Amino acid sequence: MEKMNTTYTLKDRLQRTRYYMGGYWTFIATGRDTNGQFSLIEANLRKGIEPPAHTHTLEDESFQLLEGKMIFMIDGQEIHLEAGNFIHLPKGVNHGFKILSDTAKVLIHLVPAGLEDMFIELSQPADKLAYPPAPIGPPSPEWLQKAAALQQRFGITLIDNSKIKAG
Repeated sequence: MEKMNTTYTLKDRLQRTRYYMGGYWTFIATGRDTNGQFSLIEANLRKGIEPPAHTHTLEDESFQLLEGKMIFMIDGQEIHLEAGNFIHLPKGVNHGFKILSDTAKVLIHLVPAGLEDMFIELSQPADKLAYPPAPIGPPSPEWLQKAAALQQRFGITLIDNSKIKAG
């Protein structure tokens, strides 16, 4: 196995930060940095702009909540997270989440790496380390079509939201 650099220093966070789904995401370590072993993303999220319930078929996903409050719905079970809490979601687990506070900051760890490429393709380069203006209305049909194609390519299956309750 090839040895990899295990020290990650972000000299310019802005170059690794992108606007995605009303928030800003900093790609701390990507598959290109880790020989595909994992990726690590700091995601600054807004309440009300969450992904639909889904299942990953290619990677495990873990969340370390740094700021805010969230609720995860996992196979019909609700798990409340506050700052400092951690949750691990193995591939194949049906899940979704809601942000309970106005905003939330979370570290997202993906094993193996790869899914970060989908987020990068669906986002835009950030011009500052702050939330972009709030989106007005739903995403465009073109963005939704691109997202659906990328979800299929990256092994994500959307779940009927009526099957997962959110409290």
